[in-house]
Amino acid sequence: MNRLTRLAASCAAMWGFLAAAPPSGAQGPLVTASGPEIEAHGGFEFLGQQVPGASSVPMYGVDSGLTVGVFRHLGVRLDLGYARANNVFDSGHHSDILSYMAGPVFYPVRKRHVSPYGELLLGGARVTGATPDGQGGFIRGYANQFAWAGGGGVELRPAREFAVRIGADYMRTKYFDPNLGLAGQGNLRAVVSFTYYLGGRRR
Repeated sequence: MNRLTRLAASCAAMWGFLAAAPPSGAQGPLVTASGPEIEAHGGFEFLGQQVPGASSVPMYGVDSGLTVGVFRHLGVRLDLGYARANNVFDSGHHSDILSYMAGPVFYPVRKRHVSPYGELLLGGARVTGATPDGQGGFIRGYANQFAWAGGGGVELRPAREFAVRIGADYMRTKYFDPNLGLAGQGNLRAVVSFTYYLGGRRR
């Protein structure tokens, strides 16, 4: 079992545990739908990694996180993603991006079954890869640097407790160029996530 498969299985097990956890009992009066709305999401991501001085690399992986609703049209999202590509440029080496970001998410319109959104996430990304050095070799290593992502999408909600989120964003990371300097990467990312309502105010 490779690293990506293990990570996907771990995320699935974590969200399955949250979804299957029984509610706690209490002797006093029940208080429901109080506090900020909290949703957990987990799904898949496609990432077009821009390699400095070379062409882009298609990468596939998983995405998970939490969204806390501050107001009806504004929330805060924590996002953790991992994408990987094997045998980059026939080098025999892999490339991957582990991103960990958080930031505001804005819902301009909140409908019962369809809600578009926009988001801006800030944080970091650990990037590995194989950058062609122009002499037949490859530059290897890793860079753990500041990263950000901005974009949007739509949430499709067939039930009050579940939703499917389809989104795309531009994610900016850094990795080594052929001159061994850190260069910006303009990566395009597409995400399909399944969200589960954990508690708080209902929409």
